[in-house]
Amino acid sequence: MLLAVRLSVQDLLRGRSRTLLSIIGLSVVIAGYFILSALSEALSSYLSNTNISRNLIVIQKDVLDASDATIQPQVIQAARDLIPGKVSRVSPNNFRHTRLGGHVVQLRASDPQDWESVYHLALVRGSWPGDDWQIAAGEGIALTNNWQIGSAVQIFGTQFKISGIFRAPGSAFASVWMPSSTFMKLFDSQRGYQSLLVLLSAGVDPEAVRAELENDPRLGGAYAVYFEDDYTRRGLQFLKDLSSLITISSLVALLGITFGVFNAVNLSTAEHGYEIGILLGIGFSQRSVRGFLLVRFTLLGLLAYAVGLAAALLYTTSQQIFNPLFVLGFPLVLKITPEMAFTGFGLVFSLTLLSAWFSTRRLFNLQIVALLRER
Repeated sequence: MLLAVRLSVQDLLRGRSRTLLSIIGLSVVIAGYFILSALSEALSSYLSNTNISRNLIVIQKDVLDASDATIQPQVIQAARDLIPGKVSRVSPNNFRHTRLGGHVVQLRASDPQDWESVYHLALVRGSWPGDDWQIAAGEGIALTNNWQIGSAVQIFGTQFKISGIFRAPGSAFASVWMPSSTFMKLFDSQRGYQSLLVLLSAGVDPEAVRAELENDPRLGGAYAVYFEDDYTRRGLQFLKDLSSLITISSLVALLGITFGVFNAVNLSTAEHGYEIGILLGIGFSQRSVRGFLLVRFTLLGLLAYAVGLAAALLYTTSQQIFNPLFVLGFPLVLKITPEMAFTGFGLVFSLTLLSAWFSTRRLFNLQIVALLRER
């Protein structure tokens, strides 16, 4: 085995140019696999950490964009009539998409007294808005735009200052919040609120309250009542589908190793068919020659693995420093874990060995005379 490794290294060094091109081609595929795997893992990690309560959300049916919805006053009153026995708090809110700093942002508004208790916003820096021309920004959108406390933000032709930065679950992580009174003045909204969040009382049956509110005649069948976590999961379905698609893409990308090694073996054996014929003619067994070829191309695959892994690590590290990645406003941290590296090693080793073995089958089906004619 050591002799085969030594001869393989010498053979690879002898054809440096061809070896380098093969390593580059394979390492690009391997680096792509690791980067896609890291992206899929980042999305899965975010989705698994999303934790929303079992409170209720009331929203108008058959409305694709929540910013186009309208909550009528009688709907709000229907929810408030359940206080205090079944509901502890009712919080109507406004919702709109707008573009800030080159990014589409969720602009939300409600009573600031509800931000912590109802919407689970947790202040991490600064303070909550103290006047109509201050806003609070989620960590995600603040990081995206490099906003700090006191940063000026232009919204709908009006300048606001960021008074606080908060942490929040779900899509609120990448949103900007202002008091509802400010929202109404800013947009001169005649449609009122867009959705209604209902905080359930402790000890009640959530499903019974949801059904009672949804069947209230004042909703007129025009409104749907969801559990907050179910509604949030619907909103995150895009990320779930994207995560699954990226996982599949990473595995498909890794199959490129099979074709790359297969082509490299075929080219190499076509060029060295004469030498292989000589070895077989002077008494080397097919098993020993095939073993040498398998070792040679396994070494080639492992060298490509090392280069691809190093390139992927360099990319993920520099990407976090110079160009943070965001999907729908969510910052994603790409990390290549030890488990990912070991899995990649096993797959690369197995696929390289398998493709090299299949590629050499044709070679040893030829007669020695046919091999000697390939010079």
